[in-house]
Amino acid sequence: MSQKSLKEAFAGKFLIGCADDLTSNNDAYQANIKAQYDIVTPENCMKPQPIHPSEDIYNFKTTDAMVDWCEKNGLKVWGHTLAWHAQTPAWFFQAVNPKTVEAQPARRQGGSFDPNAPRLSMDKMWENSIKGDQASKKVALERLEKHIKTVVGRYKGRIIGWDVFNESIIDGGDGLTEGLRNFSWYKVAGPEVLTKAFKWAHQADPKAKLYYNDYNIEQGAVQNKGKHASSMLLLKRLIKEGAPITGVGIQGHWHLDTNLADVEKAIENYASLGLKVSITELDVTATGDNSGAFGVNQGDRKIPAENYQKQAEVYKKLFEIFMRHSNVVERVTFWGLSDTRSWRRGQDALLFDGQLNPKPAFKAVIEASKSK
Repeated sequence: MSQKSLKEAFAGKFLIGCADDLTSNNDAYQANIKAQYDIVTPENCMKPQPIHPSEDIYNFKTTDAMVDWCEKNGLKVWGHTLAWHAQTPAWFFQAVNPKTVEAQPARRQGGSFDPNAPRLSMDKMWENSIKGDQASKKVALERLEKHIKTVVGRYKGRIIGWDVFNESIIDGGDGLTEGLRNFSWYKVAGPEVLTKAFKWAHQADPKAKLYYNDYNIEQGAVQNKGKHASSMLLLKRLIKEGAPITGVGIQGHWHLDTNLADVEKAIENYASLGLKVSITELDVTATGDNSGAFGVNQGDRKIPAENYQKQAEVYKKLFEIFMRHSNVVERVTFWGLSDTRSWRRGQDALLFDGQLNPKPAFKAVIEASKSK
C-alpha cells in the first residue's frame, strides 16, 4: 500500500499548503508541490516591497506566473500580505515621491560602518528610511487603499483569501492593550488603518477570505496574558468596527519546547469570537528556538538523531490538536518546501530533508491524520 500524501491524509478536514514563489523550474520540487499540497502561499513576491516598489510601478510578473502555474496544476493560492511594517517601501509614508524606483540601492560607503555600534530599533530604522516630510494620514491611507484594491482586484476570483494585515502587535507587551507597533502604518494612519484595510480588500473581492496574521499570538493563551491577550483585544475591536474579517492566522514558527497547551487554547479563544483559524507559516525547528533568525550555520555540528524523533512527536501532537479543531481550522501551511528551501535552513524545521525525502516528522503527521 503506497504512502498517502499530506493532502490525501487531511482531505475533508483542512487544506494543506506550502510557501514558495515558484520561481524555480526544479522538476522534483514541482512534483512534490503537486503531490503533497492543496494550496500555495507566495513567500515573498506579493509583499508590498517586491510587488509595488514605487508609487508608479507594480511588479506583477512573478505573482502572475505563480498564480498561473497553480491554476494549471489544480492548486489554490493564498495572498500574502497586503499591509505590513516590514518589506514595505518608504514611498507609502513620504509626502513627496520620485516617479521611478532606483535600479540599484545605494552602496554603503566604506569605512563608516561600526559592527560594534548599538543596533537601531525597528521604529528608528523606519524613521531613517523616510526621505523628506512624512505623508499626511489622508495621503497614506489613499495610497494603501489604491494598493490593496489594485492587488486584490487583479486576482479577484483567483486567490481564495488574503493576509490583510501582518504582525501588528509588539513582542513583550503585558496584554492589557492591543500593543500595536508605534511606527509605520500605526504611527502615520492610526489603529483604524486595520479596519479600513479589511474593508478595502472586501470591496475589491467580496468572496475572498480575509485574515489577520501574526507570530507568537498563541503565547499566553492559557493564562490570557501577553501577546495572545493583546490579539484578542485587537480582534474584538476589528469585529466591533465592522471589519469583514473571517479568520486569524497563527504563523506557527515553533520549536521542540513550544507550549502546545497555548496553541490549543488560542484556537479555542479565536473560535469563540466566531473566527476561523489557520496555521499559516508552520515549521518546528529540530535545533534552537524560535529566534526569528534567517538560517543557522551549524558548522561541523550535526543535529542529534533524537532531535528528529522529538520533532516528529511535536508535529504529531500539533496535528492532533488541529484535527480536534478541524471544524475551525481551515488551512495548515508549511513555510517552505524542504529543510534546505526554508528560511530556517540549518535548523531542519520541515517534513522533508534537502533531497525531499520524508523525515520522521512526515510519518508522524500522516499518523496524526487518523486521530479524532
